[in-house]
Amino acid sequence: MSDLTGELIDNRYLLQRQIASGGMATIYAGLDTRLDRPVAVKIMHAHLANDEAFVSRFIKEAKATAALSHPNIVSIQDQGWNEGGPPAVFLVMELVEGSTLRDYLNENGSLTVEQTLQLITPVLSALSAAHRIGIIHRDIKPENILISKDGRIKVADFGLARNIAMGQTMTAESSVVLGSVSYLSPEQVQRGVADARSDIYAIGIVLFEMLTGDKPYSGETPIQIAYRHVNDRIPNIQTINSAIPASVAELVYEVTAPNPDQRPKDAEELLSKLKEIQAKIDPKRRQMSLELDLPPVVSKKSKRGKVSVTSAFGGIKEKTSQLISSKPININKPEDSIRTKKR
Repeated sequence: MSDLTGELIDNRYLLQRQIASGGMATIYAGLDTRLDRPVAVKIMHAHLANDEAFVSRFIKEAKATAALSHPNIVSIQDQGWNEGGPPAVFLVMELVEGSTLRDYLNENGSLTVEQTLQLITPVLSALSAAHRIGIIHRDIKPENILISKDGRIKVADFGLARNIAMGQTMTAESSVVLGSVSYLSPEQVQRGVADARSDIYAIGIVLFEMLTGDKPYSGETPIQIAYRHVNDRIPNIQTINSAIPASVAELVYEVTAPNPDQRPKDAEELLSKLKEIQAKIDPKRRQMSLELDLPPVVSKKSKRGKVSVTSAFGGIKEKTSQLISSKPININKPEDSIRTKKR
């Protein structure tokens, strides 16, 4: 897809610079010229924009996701078809400035149990809000968990354009899926279907990676990784790190069960289990909502010139009770949606 930097989309959104490009779309940092505010604009690739069924589903799910209003969800602000310029199906989203969980894992390898529980709580809060109204994410992974420079956790890409049959995905879109297949549930791989329990499985894989620093399975192709999700059992993480509390290890083992009936039914149930574990691990901890994420700290620059995600955890023990305001954000390293150039 040609670079559309400098184009005015829908006579309103000025595309200022390309943030990322994936197999389905290119993301631009832009300016809403009507309201004079920064936005992220997702432009679908032409081969998908010409698929009427895909576009219809994309618009339907964008409208459904726009109904979500939650401090830990990247908000959708507009969608449409560009007229009077380059043909483009577009989606306008909140622009989040900071980094991703993937960036943190790349820099640090793993998180402590305390950091893991602190970070995953707002993610589950966001998923709970979605599951309550029947919206499934379908693509939970570290690249879609954003950490703003003021500590806010945001989940991006709720259910948008993810209903691609696995057979098609493994061929024409294999480069897209390589980054996502590590988090796909067995039922998504085998039957191409997903419900709230599929999101729970993905959360389990993310927890596994956060606590160990590695994904449970690796492979050179998406097929190899998908095969293992279907045919192997993800190990109990205590066999990898015996210092992880048994209650945490057992929960991760439960949520990654191959049979969806053996997992928590939705994010609300998982969040309840997680809070029980937190209370047992630290009975004296202050009882408060953790949905407003990590404590705000002075931003540090990493060697790559980005906001260091490590700094977001700097005051976690002392300042977790502080409320954090949500500021516009500029994603530096996304995957297919508001992030990465390569899956």
